[in-house]
Amino acid sequence: MTWHGGDKFTLDQVPDPVARPGRVVVKVDTIGVCGTDVHITQGLFPSTPPKVLGHEGSGVIVEVGEGVDKSRIGERVVMNTTSHCGVCSACTTWSESRCENADLTSGMFAEYATAPSQSAVKIPDTLDLEQAALTEPASCCLSGAEMVRIDDNGIGVVIGGGIMGLFTLAFLKRQGVERMIMSEPVAARREMATQFGADLLHDPAESDLTEFVKDHNGGYGANIAAEVVGQPKLVAKCVEVVRPRGEVLMIGVNPEGAPLPVDMYDLHYREITLKGAFGRGDVFARTPAEIDTLNLDGVISGRYELQDVPQAIVDSGEGKGVKFVIKPNG
Repeated sequence: MTWHGGDKFTLDQVPDPVARPGRVVVKVDTIGVCGTDVHITQGLFPSTPPKVLGHEGSGVIVEVGEGVDKSRIGERVVMNTTSHCGVCSACTTWSESRCENADLTSGMFAEYATAPSQSAVKIPDTLDLEQAALTEPASCCLSGAEMVRIDDNGIGVVIGGGIMGLFTLAFLKRQGVERMIMSEPVAARREMATQFGADLLHDPAESDLTEFVKDHNGGYGANIAAEVVGQPKLVAKCVEVVRPRGEVLMIGVNPEGAPLPVDMYDLHYREITLKGAFGRGDVFARTPAEIDTLNLDGVISGRYELQDVPQAIVDSGEGKGVKFVIKPNG
């Protein structure tokens, strides 16, 4: 499925891919529809057409190139979007996911994808292939959760109950946050947060989040607040709800060029830490095992065939469920 800009897609017949040296061919089982895919079609995230979108894929290795052990054929894997060299400045000082020498996996809204062998990560035998496609968004949340300082248990807030909000909540709870609040307007998403570890549920249509936090925390703000939607006004709300020396984590992808909509004096005066968390960091390879321990029942709200990618992107953008996926091979 090729994206040509805006909401224009074509379903194209192309030759089956061939495994080049060091690479594998994967028969795709499931690809998640990401908020980034939605933002790309809306012009809110930079991307140049024509290209095949889709970067949250799982499947089975069906062919290997020169230099790849043939025993990998038949492995159930999840595909990282990039490889990493382990020696460049990005790999050694910042993030493997920003490797300066990265080799790319092909777009995954397709029946087959080709990836560097390193990027095709074997999944646990107990993890369903469909659920394994959640690895990429989960890795972004795990990387972000491990960036924050958790030194006194306290209380944390997540704004946004989509799949990334749910994973962020679960991983912050595992990091040691004693109580987690999920703030989400859609009842089904809000209620699902309980199976990911939410202790308190907040409906923004019923009460102000700042007051809600204080009511459940002895009059004080939260230690940590994560924005997992990608709206500047919600980043500002996170700054508002944390206590002095609190931390704000930006998981949601805000539009390119968006200014920071906060009172800089307030940010300075209360000594708030604001952290951007974009991408998979160094955690992708261990994320399948992490999500295998979570209750993922009901997380996938809808399954679409390959030709229905445009509709799946629209439905995802309208927040009609938690997570939509594409099943290109039936």
